[in-house]
Amino acid sequence: MSAATLTPAQKAFGELADHCILCPGCKVDLGRPVDPPECPEAMERYRSWFLLWRREVRR
Repeated sequence: MSAATLTPAQKAFGELADHCILCPGCKVDLGRPVDPPECPEAMERYRSWFLLWRREVRR
């Protein structure tokens, strides 16, 4: 699927995934003794994606 055919929710999900992969605080580190605090940017991106996804599903 090309970028031109992605829905807004699919684009938002891709941005969320990219952030979580590249953000040092979001990356999974199995050697870390405690879970990191929640990343505010990741949470905001998740909320934005979820709202877009719900609107698309309900059409």
